[in-house]
Amino acid sequence: MNVFKKFLSNFGLTTTEKIHQPQDGYKPLNAVKFLRQIITADSRTSRLLMWHSDEKLKNVRLEYKMIGEDAAQFGKISADFFDEDFIYSCKLENLKPESLYKFRIISDDRATDWQNLKTTGCNDFQMLVFSDSQCTNYKIWQKTADTAAKNYPDAEIFVMNGDLIDAGQDFRQWRAWYTAAQNLLKEKILVPVMGNHECYNCNYFNSPPTGYLQNFKLPTNGIKNFDGYFYSFDYGAARFFVLNTQFYELQNFTGDIKDAQEYFFRREVRNSNSRWKIVFMHKPIYNRKFSDFVAEAKNYFIPLFDELEIDVVISGHFHKYRNCGKFHGTNYVVCGLSGDQNYTGAPDSFLVINFGADSINFICKSVDGKILDNFNLEK
Repeated sequence: MNVFKKFLSNFGLTTTEKIHQPQDGYKPLNAVKFLRQIITADSRTSRLLMWHSDEKLKNVRLEYKMIGEDAAQFGKISADFFDEDFIYSCKLENLKPESLYKFRIISDDRATDWQNLKTTGCNDFQMLVFSDSQCTNYKIWQKTADTAAKNYPDAEIFVMNGDLIDAGQDFRQWRAWYTAAQNLLKEKILVPVMGNHECYNCNYFNSPPTGYLQNFKLPTNGIKNFDGYFYSFDYGAARFFVLNTQFYELQNFTGDIKDAQEYFFRREVRNSNSRWKIVFMHKPIYNRKFSDFVAEAKNYFIPLFDELEIDVVISGHFHKYRNCGKFHGTNYVVCGLSGDQNYTGAPDSFLVINFGADSINFICKSVDGKILDNFNLEK
């Protein structure tokens, strides 16, 4: 039984439709689009909700309540404007761990259907990981996303490990990406990672990652001028570190972020008691032939990972899956592509990661169903 349906059955419900019926006399609110749940530092007690609208919503509010309780609450909403869209965000805090909530967005006399939100605990969980979904035709990314969503409905969380779109300031591509990812975005938590293409303007010149930062309000890192560039979060028995590898692309806009990121990284590792320490970053430590380390990795990343005893580093960028094995004490995995920019001949694929307290299972699966790799890590 689907984990979510099993959870519903505890409240005498068998299908999601029973809590998705419009009520209270509201008319449909069709202006809301690209609704998504974004990772927070602690998904046991908080969640960030974001959505777009091509019109400014009047008297907008977000109503939420825990299943089994009658009392409703309202979250605080903020709004930005990006190209043609208003982007709304609302962070819910002080939630109860391992609980099911429903929420809806209201504007004047209109409302969306109720949506589901499940807070996490410290239990085992399943995660999906994609990389390099940038496309000329986003139907290819949609096929990858739909395949993963259909075959792994119990995955609670999914990571986009950089290069979500081809040009980070292209509003049209963001719309295409969201449209293609709608089945993945239903009730799964999104973890975005900045890639080099997020730092390109519409003419493919380096630029500040404005589109990425406006589309995703991410956990604060406490470093002035670098919020959203790197962050960390806890989930299950793991602490995850989302690091930035765009030193070259960003050097003319932010300066050298290495010192700021290293300070943050050391602080977050030091303050964590999690059993697993996992890094997501876009560019790998190896060159394209996987025959040698890149200079920045050899001089900056690898010594840090060794010193801080990182268990796994998961990257992308090369559009081809590679299990690089263990170097010193850290395991390195490079994700394949999930879009149509296929210059390696490798099939589109994604990672399925099953996290337990003492072991992690990695499966790399192609869109056509072939298992490309399957391995375990033990503590």
